Amino acid sequence: MQEPTAGKPEFRPLAELEFEPTACPVCGASEVRKPLEKEFQGLTLRFATCVRCSTLYQNPRMTVDSLRTMYDSEEFFEGGEQNVNYYSFLSGETYLRRTAKGRIERFRPEVRGTRLLEVASAAGFFLAEAKAAGFDVAGVEFSNPMAAYARDRWQVPVTAGSIEEVELSPETYDVIASWGVMTILRDPRAVMAKFHAALKPGGVWAFNTYSRNSLWGRVFGRHWYILVANTSQIHDDATLRRLLDEAGFDLVARRRDRPYASVERLLFVLLSHAPHGVRDGFFKRIHFLNRWVVPMRAPDAFEYVCVKR
Repeated sequence: MQEPTAGKPEFRPLAELEFEPTACPVCGASEVRKPLEKEFQGLTLRFATCVRCSTLYQNPRMTVDSLRTMYDSEEFFEGGEQNVNYYSFLSGETYLRRTAKGRIERFRPEVRGTRLLEVASAAGFFLAEAKAAGFDVAGVEFSNPMAAYARDRWQVPVTAGSIEEVELSPETYDVIASWGVMTILRDPRAVMAKFHAALKPGGVWAFNTYSRNSLWGRVFGRHWYILVANTSQIHDDATLRRLLDEAGFDLVARRRDRPYASVERLLFVLLSHAPHGVRDGFFKRIHFLNRWVVPMRAPDAFEYVCVKR
């Protein structure tokens, strides 16, 4: 059967990004150590590690209004050489869908029913694979253009808005999946509580996240590619396990993240540790490598499967 197609997302102009001071988003403390400063697309980003809970967080961080304009922009998802996150998200459909299949296979043995919510569903590639696997799917996506694109292309319900603002009905879902979400939350405790309340008893929360004390985080320091404008915080495993336990989740599995990626995407990530101009000058000449897709084991990210107590 031929798959549905859709036009390009109707992105909005990227407005000037604004930042505001914050304390640690996990514990509220202000004392920090190991400050990092990074120049990124004309912005000066500042990160430091919380003395109390060891969370690496950005201060100042982007305002909510700036996050909205960023996620609605072409520069975020399809920015090419002027990107503030992805060179081209949509061109990664092949490897993103293969990644989705693997993730579904890994968490499915723990799932009792078929109601699935994906948070940060972007273009809907994971939702499409989950729907094909028999799940009754819905999504939440901060980007208005991407939410509309996913709804139109896959004919699935996707709510446009931040998960920190969208209301979820209690005990509704058998599984919540949130890929690439933990680092961008402003209040991770509140979101964990929201997920716990929205899951049915025994429901599954599957997610991936970067580790603050991963090898790449230690080696690359301020050049670590995940330190971008929309990154709010990065936990270490001990802090994350404590938060999961406090929120009422039992950890079933933790494994190194195993996505698929094109050769182009791998080079993009590696070159992200170099100055932006150096990376883009090289990257624009290797776009043809997007056609070759390979499995990988992420050196700095892990996949978690948790069950609601």
